[in-house]
Amino acid sequence: MSARVEAALAATGFDGLCVFAGPERIVARDDIAYPFKVEPYFKALVPLPRAVGSVLKLVPGRRPELRYLQPDDYWYAPPADPEGFWTEAVDLRVVKSEHEAARGLAEPGKRFAGIGEPGAAAAELAAVDDKALLARLDFERARKTPYEVECMAAASRTAAEGHRAAAEAFAAGAAELEIHAAFLRATGQRESELPYGAIVALGPHASVLHYQNLDAVRRAPDSSFLLDAGVEHLGYASDITRTWARSAEEFQALIDSMESLQQTLCGELRAGVDYVALNARAHELLANVLAEHGLVTCSAAEALETGITRVFLPHGLGHLLGLQVHDAGGRQVSPEGRRREPPPEHPYLRLTRVVEPGFVLTIEPGLYFISSLLRGLAEADRRRIRWETVERLMPHGGIRIEDDVLVEAGGIRNLTREAFAEAG
Repeated sequence: MSARVEAALAATGFDGLCVFAGPERIVARDDIAYPFKVEPYFKALVPLPRAVGSVLKLVPGRRPELRYLQPDDYWYAPPADPEGFWTEAVDLRVVKSEHEAARGLAEPGKRFAGIGEPGAAAAELAAVDDKALLARLDFERARKTPYEVECMAAASRTAAEGHRAAAEAFAAGAAELEIHAAFLRATGQRESELPYGAIVALGPHASVLHYQNLDAVRRAPDSSFLLDAGVEHLGYASDITRTWARSAEEFQALIDSMESLQQTLCGELRAGVDYVALNARAHELLANVLAEHGLVTCSAAEALETGITRVFLPHGLGHLLGLQVHDAGGRQVSPEGRRREPPPEHPYLRLTRVVEPGFVLTIEPGLYFISSLLRGLAEADRRRIRWETVERLMPHGGIRIEDDVLVEAGGIRNLTREAFAEAG
């Protein structure tokens, strides 16, 4: 990680870098803080996702200096002393205020860049969030180090325990809020610590791609359930989705077909694959599923050619994963920041790069019954839909199967399947 930073500094003409964890944000006209989210590059270099107000100073050829904010406070518990193997690699300086953390960061005659929110230190810096510097760091960020991979594998193992507990709660007839509570208990994480808001969707709620509500009322037991939820480990995320059915044989058969489709795509993933082409392959396979299960009246080839598959799968196949759930650099194809935008027919595709060893990415095809998209079909396309089948399956909302996958030189390592196998 230090080598990447030093190379980026040399290429962009800076002598040093200050990475700011970020401030605590207070709700307007109140005294409560929003949940804290640390600057990604801070937690990449020191595994402290809750180090409010701390700063990491990096100068090539010197040990990193961590200014760790540990105020004297009796209203809130101050941060604990840092511990772990990594503390031996930094010069640790405990500070009692954000002002002390910011004082004298830059050095005379040297150009220091900043990443994050520098607050009072901004005046000392030559640049903050310099685009050229961030472009180089973001581009390299796609290639995970062994340490990063193991952090993500640990996050997958914890999330798998949560998914198992959530499935048991669904089987017992729990409401969405109760299922979410079961996930949190099993993972040992607070809701504010999760890398993203969990999608806990019973029945038709699964047709909302980023369903954000948690229904607290138990209703007549729903026959289907979609959970998209991950956790963080030392600042690195997992992102896993599974779909379940209960007493719904037709929908379960559709889930089984999507499971097979997803595993086919995982099997075709390797270094050198163009992810845009793999996304197109997902739609080719989905067209076959639509035809096989009688969701369309036309052939699979016609469903693909006319864009019918995009009505049932409007999002992209997946994205880079790491310090953030939708990690940086997914559409960046050079260290200088050159981008490759997704094709017009798939505008939401977040990853457009050719896959390389070290990438950790998601493979998450879906099949949804989204009323607004189905209603918006042109008349010619409406005739290609077998509406009686669609209407029968509409109450189940939709299906998504998502794994986190490491691309290696000789194949892949499916972190999610590995985690579920270990969880039992």
